[in-house]
Order: sequence, then C-alpha cells, then structure tokens
Amino acid sequence: MHITELEIDNFKSFTKKTKIPFFGGFTVISGPNGSGKSNIIDSVLFVLALSSSRSLRAEKLTDLINLNSGRPTAEVSVTFSDGTKVRRRIKRTGTGYYSYNYLNEKVCKQSDVTDFLSKFGIKPHGYNVVMQGDITRIIEM
Repeated sequence: MHITELEIDNFKSFTKKTKIPFFGGFTVISGPNGSGKSNIIDSVLFVLALSSSRSLRAEKLTDLINLNSGRPTAEVSVTFSDGTKVRRRIKRTGTGYYSYNYLNEKVCKQSDVTDFLSKFGIKPHGYNVVMQGDITRIIEM
C-alpha cells in the first residue's frame, strides 16, 4: 500500500487547495528554499497523526492554519492505493481549536487512524517519511 494522492487546503503555506499525485516508483518534490517542500512533509505527518505540533515546526496546532486566507480551518487528506482515505481537519475557535479525524469519510478518533496505520507497519514515532536535502521521498507503505 502506498500514497497515491495528497490534498492540502489552507495548511501552512498552502492557502489554496492543492492536490499532489504520487505515481508508482519514486516521487521527488524539489524547489528553491522557502517554496514549501517541508510543509508537504508536515502535512503528511499531520494527516496521519504521526507527529506533535512541535515536530511539525509549530508552537501549537492552530499555527498550522494559514493566517493570510482569513479562513479558520486547515485540512489535509491522503489517499492510499487501496482506495482508503484519511483526512484531518483543524478549526480555530474563539477559545482554542477542534481537530477532526476521518477514515474513509467517517469521523473517527485519532487512535482509530493510528490503529489502522499500524496494520501496515506505520508507527507514530517511526521513520515513515524520508527527507534528504532538497529531495523528499515518501517511502512506499
């Protein structure tokens, strides 16, 4: 099982909805410094509930929402080769935030997502995403 598509909306530097396909074989994301390469990796870690806000280079989860859009939400979804879709949405409120997790478009707990991923050897504190200099590779899962 591997990631076939990543969709990012209002997450960090991605103000507009952005779809990134991952084709079979080796996918490389390259670009100049400051173009958002690391934010793509952060979005994968965020949606798969594999990381804390600190390891996503944010003080708190609401820092992941793009401030320039004026929208109070950020959303990331990932689709796997077997058709499974995992989605996470964060919404800023007047008193804090709400975080929603979805597995195949059904609301679920974060532990449901991590339990699902653990069946494929993907662990919250494992090395599931590989980064190397200006080349980022998401290993086949």
